[in-house]
Amino acid sequence: MTEHATGLTPRITLAMLRGACREQRDIFRKEWPDGADITIENVRRARELGLNLAWGEHWFIAPAWKAYDEAIVPAWKAYDEAIAQARKAYREAITQAWEAYDEARDTARKAYREAIAPAWKAYDEAVATAWVAAYIASVAEREMQQ
Repeated sequence: MTEHATGLTPRITLAMLRGACREQRDIFRKEWPDGADITIENVRRARELGLNLAWGEHWFIAPAWKAYDEAIVPAWKAYDEAIAQARKAYREAITQAWEAYDEARDTARKAYREAIAPAWKAYDEAVATAWVAAYIASVAEREMQQ
């Protein structure tokens, strides 16, 4: 920890983000050119900016991980409950869309298969004829060498 205007506060600097991608580093540099104190406000701001906070989790010690996991369980539960109705409506809407998509795709596939059937049959016949000819020629050549 280092001393800052706000007192003894943990701080993150750009140098600590050396493993982060360029985009994430640029966002951080623009918002906090001199580094950022670890405060709730700054973590909220980082999330608003789209910064990925997972990189910092490797610094968590076991008791901190346990406390973190326990703290977010109620938040996940509340979130899941809050979005349940929207999730249900979404699933119903996409189910109808997927059904329409599947029907259109199946119709297109059937038409495609029918359209290519004569060409596929001709190709398959050519392959079979060429294979038989190559095999017979190979057997004949081997017999002549014996």
